[in-house]
Order: sequence, then structure tokens, then C-alpha cells
Amino acid sequence: MHAASLFLTLNEARDPTIESKMDGELPAVDAEGVQYLDGRELYFGTAADYVEEQIQKVHIDHGKISTSREDVINRKMVEFYADVATDPGFIGVSSVSDGEWLVKRIAAKTGVEVTETRVDVDEFAARIREEAEAPNAWNVSRQEDYGGGMEETSIDYHRSADLEAAQSGTIGLGFEYFWDDTRVEGIVYESGYVALYTDTIAEVFGAWVREEVLPHLYIPDVDDEETDQATLTEDEQDRAEVAATDGGGEDQQSLDDLDTVNDPDGGGA
Repeated sequence: MHAASLFLTLNEARDPTIESKMDGELPAVDAEGVQYLDGRELYFGTAADYVEEQIQKVHIDHGKISTSREDVINRKMVEFYADVATDPGFIGVSSVSDGEWLVKRIAAKTGVEVTETRVDVDEFAARIREEAEAPNAWNVSRQEDYGGGMEETSIDYHRSADLEAAQSGTIGLGFEYFWDDTRVEGIVYESGYVALYTDTIAEVFGAWVREEVLPHLYIPDVDDEETDQATLTEDEQDRAEVAATDGGGEDQQSLDDLDTVNDPDGGGA
């Protein structure tokens, strides 16, 4: 399985190369590169750094229970995919909260502008419905806006999922179809999260993102309110992945592997 939350990159990179940095200190980057026949370059691998996050603390004092939030710094690891040689391009990380530092680092080093992005799922569904061979949907998530703050979210799985229904307000689509004579199965969310559950290599996932997803990315209006997809992604994404893989598939590398990276004296990135 390969999965990533996507960021759109603008402007042609002055140098699309992403180099490894494995000197025993954080940040650390272990990058591999591949060049496609058309000259495009994809870099992928893993990266780790110190990431600041908030944890909830529970206090019991004088018979009362209260909570507070505390800032902590932990070592985090992400998987990444980056194809920034052309305008537009993309950077994908397996966790936005853990990998935002890497997105900014890649943008600064390659000279591209990076922005949050969304997937037009209706458009993606229409294209595979009309052009792909043997398309099928196993998850169709839709959101209906009735105005006045009234919204309704519906999710259909497997036999109840109808690809024809993915034509208006679709925020998540679990799909199957043939791409380059290969049967691909995965999911795309409006939030920018995409995944392929098909047993494939990183180079194929990167090519699929560029050819199949990149044309349907768009920059959301700054005035747009965040949809319920933000909460749907974390919960329903997990449920969808279990439904698709039946609990199988490759597990993401454990954060315990960060023990192989030496903790520099004094901490901090």
C-alpha cells in the first residue's frame, strides 16, 4: 500500500533533486530517485525530524477533574513522494502533521511554491467512469449542503456503492479500474488524501498520482470553510482501508525505527 496527503507545487524547480541526509542527526532524509522515460523525476523515501505537538493532560485536584494542553517535542517519521520537476507538480507525505516540515524543506531546496490542495472527486469519478476500463466503486462518500449550516453526509460501501452516484458533492471515492493494463484499487478524498491498496512499487504510485490525480487537483478558496471531510478522513479513512484490505496490507514503518537515528545533544531540529 502507498498513501499520501498531497500538496500542489507551482513553478518549475530550479533543481528537482532531493538528496539524502543520513549523518546520524535529525532532520534525516533517506531519499531514492527514479527517472521516467519522459524525463520526469520522482523522489521517494522516508524522513524524520523533531515535531512539536500538543498532548492533553488530565489533572485531578480537590475532587475535580480538569484537562490542559501541553506542548511537547517528539521524533516523528513520514514517508514521502515528490515530483516537482514540472509546473505543476506535487509533494505527498504520509502524515501532514508529522511531515509539514519536510514539505517546506523540499520547497525551499528545489525553489517551488507549495500550496494546500484539494481533489475534485466528482471530476475524477467522471473521468474513470467515461474513460477507464472496467471501472467500479466500492466506497462513495457524498456531502449535501442544504444551506443555513445544514449538511448531510452519506457513505455507501461495496454493493451499495454506485459509481454513477459520484456526480455531485462526492468527497470520497473508493475505486477499482484498469490503468496501463494494471488493475488498481484505492481511494481518493477531497481533502487531498489518496491511496493505492494494490501491491505496487513507489515508482508506480508516483506515476499514478501524476497521471491520474494531478489533473484533478485544485487550490481551495481561502474563504472556503473547512468541510466535514477533515473529521471524516481520519475516521472513515481507517474504516475504508480496513474494508478494502480486510485488515491486511503493508503496515506503515513503526516509529520505533527512529531509534536507529541518533538523538543529537541538546535536541531540537
